[in-house]
Amino acid sequence: MPIAIPRPLTPAPRRRLMLSLLAAITVAAATVAAPAASAAPPAPLGPTVTRTDEPPTGYAVTFRYRAPEDVQQVHIYGDWFYSRPENIPCQDCGDARPPAEWQPGDVAATPWHIQPMQKGSDGVWTFTTPLPAGTFRYAFTHDCTNELATGCALHDDPANPWQIQPQYPGAPGAVRSTIYVPTSKKFPTYDTGYQAPVTKIGRLESRRYTSPLSTNPPGVHDIVVYLPHGYDPNRVKPYPTLYLSHGGGDHSTAWTMQGVAHLILENAIKDRAVEPMVIVSTDFNGLPGGNEGYVNELRNNIFPFVEQNYHVSNRPQDRAFAGFSAGGSRAYTLMYNHTDLFGYHAAWSAGGPTATQAQIDRMKAVAGGIMIGTGLQDRLGNIAENSQRNAAALRAAGVDLDEYNVPGVHTWHVWRPLLNHYLRALTFRATTTGLDVTTAPAGASHNTKVTATATVGAVSTSTSAPSGRVDFYAGDTHLGSAPVHNGVARLKKTVHADLDAPVVAYYQGDKLFNGSQSAPVDAR
Repeated sequence: MPIAIPRPLTPAPRRRLMLSLLAAITVAAATVAAPAASAAPPAPLGPTVTRTDEPPTGYAVTFRYRAPEDVQQVHIYGDWFYSRPENIPCQDCGDARPPAEWQPGDVAATPWHIQPMQKGSDGVWTFTTPLPAGTFRYAFTHDCTNELATGCALHDDPANPWQIQPQYPGAPGAVRSTIYVPTSKKFPTYDTGYQAPVTKIGRLESRRYTSPLSTNPPGVHDIVVYLPHGYDPNRVKPYPTLYLSHGGGDHSTAWTMQGVAHLILENAIKDRAVEPMVIVSTDFNGLPGGNEGYVNELRNNIFPFVEQNYHVSNRPQDRAFAGFSAGGSRAYTLMYNHTDLFGYHAAWSAGGPTATQAQIDRMKAVAGGIMIGTGLQDRLGNIAENSQRNAAALRAAGVDLDEYNVPGVHTWHVWRPLLNHYLRALTFRATTTGLDVTTAPAGASHNTKVTATATVGAVSTSTSAPSGRVDFYAGDTHLGSAPVHNGVARLKKTVHADLDAPVVAYYQGDKLFNGSQSAPVDAR
């Protein structure tokens, strides 16, 4: 069958066909919805810190939280209520002013109160409040009617969770999230830059070790270890170790997730105020035997595990301890009865029992140093009064200690600055100064040529050596000063008289090391 071949279109029909096709395309295009103008992306969930440069604090935080659909009302529950210090006659007393009413000189006080959030058309609950500088904890409640959140379940912020979570079912401790607010230059509130997040951060590790003493979890126990930025398991000198204890109702995550101890350390390292150290946050829950049981856990289980798994020193003078509240009670037990386990001791927000003479003698021999501190408005069991009383009694008995107290009650707003002070003023900063003095006649009658050589050394293992200067005295007479080079400061001087008083060398300290003095040396 022959195939019919279509005849080519003439120019006129071809033009008509093209116009028909264009018209069809135009109609079809008109039926397609034009793309909508790009809408702004929804605000992220979680907290947003905004610089406002407005009173009272210069900063505000907006919290955005999505609750289950059946929740009728969401409240935020945060540790940001304030009082005048003089208006706190008892624990959980005070003005209870929200941060919108913050005033210079206020202290963060308890109790916390719930504050209502507003539900938006997008189903997200929001709350905006000014906040002063510092680290704050917060949580959310669902359909809670108690102003203090008593009996209400607390929910953390899923958009801002803690990095380390409770390590075993039933672990005590509050459900919280944490936010940091910087200091406003225009409306300064608190000097809390030492708590700020840092760009160079180390590694947090949740570790479980064998513990025959532990009843919860049975046979094992938990610690949180922080390895500082740049931690080198192969460096020549091992790291010193700071051991921390939480208080009642918390566990081993408390010091980092709430106390931001690792950030406080890294800020101190950044300021060249301390050298890198390893932090071990312990858990005293589930350990029978009270304070002594905790000491046994440290000695028999925690020390061996840490020293076998991390490049840390096993010398007592390279260990420091600090605890607050119930952990401060354990700190006193270590300080009084097991002084030789640590070179540095700190007890915070704990009254402390009266020390016996034997305990006082042990404390006088501490290799590094002792710190006692509290919140000045801490009325929980008269802690503030008892802590200061005990510190005064120990000083009167001849114990060399650093007492450092700050405005505040029984909260993290007190324990964070106490840790900061401990790191920058005491831990692993101790030195010893030895002195050798020789004399010889110097020509003219009664002239004496004196050569005084001071040897300055660090008590704890350090990658740095003490620097600075040493002052030499004979009684009240200043013989002169000399710089420290490679641990030695040497003074040569001609004295126009006989030396009739012992010579003492006073090392002045530097940014990393505290001062010390030699024993008197009779040069006559």
